[in-house]
Amino acid sequence: MNQNLSEEILVARREIVRAQVERFHMFYYDFFHRSETIAMAKFFFETVYNLDGKEEWESLAFQTYGKVKNMLKEGTRESIERLMELNSITDELDIEMAKLLVSKGWVFGNEIKQEEYFQLFCELDKRDVRKKQLEVVLFNLKKFYELAHKPVSAYIIKPAAMMSKLLGVYPLFKKVEQGYYATLPVNQALFDEFYALVQEKEWDFLFKAFPSLKEES
Repeated sequence: MNQNLSEEILVARREIVRAQVERFHMFYYDFFHRSETIAMAKFFFETVYNLDGKEEWESLAFQTYGKVKNMLKEGTRESIERLMELNSITDELDIEMAKLLVSKGWVFGNEIKQEEYFQLFCELDKRDVRKKQLEVVLFNLKKFYELAHKPVSAYIIKPAAMMSKLLGVYPLFKKVEQGYYATLPVNQALFDEFYALVQEKEWDFLFKAFPSLKEES
């Protein structure tokens, strides 16, 4: 998907992702340090944004998914499709931010501060895409939690993993499996607390960057 990007843009994108994950660690510090929620916080704020294996995941998602989607259970299919949607939106935004960063004379190896990240975030604008991105993030949080806590999921997760390996699309399913095991130990009250905080902090971040979005909502 991103074969045409220069090495400079690729390393700048990695820096954008690093700064984004750093922000998540600051915003949700408590959840990264509570034993019941560490895995969930890491999944939603690190694994989903992780660039390692990203090209393989994208290639599988966009070339192979259509051939296997009818063999997957509805909940699994929806989870993969939402992850694909989030991946596509986030990738586009991160690349645009990386290009903006490079255009400002960024030097490889320099870590950008949170203030610089926010400045780039605002300058790039893309407020409508950001709004859509956040809506998909929040939707994914709820769906992954619901999927993990449906009694039937305990019986289908292992066969689904085996089926995806047989079909050669396990990397595609792997993130769904990771999300399942990351949210499984979290009780409803704790998840609700987590979800409410993410909803509050991420909308506040967006409204701070683009006050006009708050007026529209």
